[in-house]
Amino acid sequence: MTFILSVTFVEVLKWIGYVLVALLCLMVMIMIHETGHYLVGKAFHFTILEYSIGFGPKIFQKVNEKTGEKFTLRWIPLGGYCQFKDEDEEATDPGSFNAKPVWQRILVLFAGAFMNFISAIVFVIIFLCAFGDFVPKVYKTYDFVDPAYTQQLEVGDVIYKVDGKNTYSLADPNKLKYLISGKEDVVLTVDRNGEIMDINVHIAEYQGQVTTDTGEVIDIHGTGIGMSASYLQQKVSFFKAIPRAFQFAYEEVVFIFRTFGSIFRGAAKVSENMGGTVTAITVLSQLAQNGFQAVFYGLCVLSVSIGVMNLLPFPALDGCRIVFCIVEWIRRKPNNRKIEAIINFAGLIVLILLAVTLDLLHFLG
Repeated sequence: MTFILSVTFVEVLKWIGYVLVALLCLMVMIMIHETGHYLVGKAFHFTILEYSIGFGPKIFQKVNEKTGEKFTLRWIPLGGYCQFKDEDEEATDPGSFNAKPVWQRILVLFAGAFMNFISAIVFVIIFLCAFGDFVPKVYKTYDFVDPAYTQQLEVGDVIYKVDGKNTYSLADPNKLKYLISGKEDVVLTVDRNGEIMDINVHIAEYQGQVTTDTGEVIDIHGTGIGMSASYLQQKVSFFKAIPRAFQFAYEEVVFIFRTFGSIFRGAAKVSENMGGTVTAITVLSQLAQNGFQAVFYGLCVLSVSIGVMNLLPFPALDGCRIVFCIVEWIRRKPNNRKIEAIINFAGLIVLILLAVTLDLLHFLG
């Protein structure tokens, strides 16, 4: 009994450690986002009242004696803010948020998400240089049902391109599948024992056998290029990593909006594809169990996700505030600040309820 309790206690300590790592990652993302608002606000001489990481009671606070700005760390590490003077009120002095030109306000609001995108680029470059990108490698081949077609691939082939399109898949592990989907013939660029060559492959019905972990032999049938691919991780040079990092960010943004589209069409479940803050922490905690590389990859994805989400035109988010600024720019007169404040406050309540609901759906679904 003592042994069981001790093992359980150790497991609990491990999970606490994983959760702390996840919270640290989340705080890093928050700091990056809020620092974007802060730096651009300082550049345009906005009056900044407080830069806070976390919500709730403060743990630590330092006041800049020269500017009066407060730098605060709070107990609940699930968010943060950079508070400008008179954000939701009429301007009272030249440094007030709403006293500044509309274009400056838009840049300040956009800067948070922009910093998240920049951090994603930097993180991905580091990841590719330190750990590598993933490319499909053939570990088993199958014969085609129609004897008119012969298997052109060999075990060990590393597939770099499909019809000239790169197969590296840091952003999408199903990229190879998508590249050959709907085609009858493809040209694969492969590395075979150090020699780069192009292979013409027909998409046809194939058959074969696989052996499970228990030793059971299973017959398989399918349509494709007649092979199974694992993924080989290859380190990338710094200059090659730069364009791949931008591509990663682009593909992640596309993936997020495709997911939204699938959910709205009913083709994907909300519980499987969306979650709130608790879900994000849980996913990061699970990644932490697989080591630093997995956590670092999670930071790459989270950076893009936070950037996209904050630019959505939903009340209380930066995207909605940007919309208000654009409306003011078009109308050429100030908006009703009280209405803006009410809309943003209502949006904040809805976002909190939505996050809780998504977490419940995720864990119960």
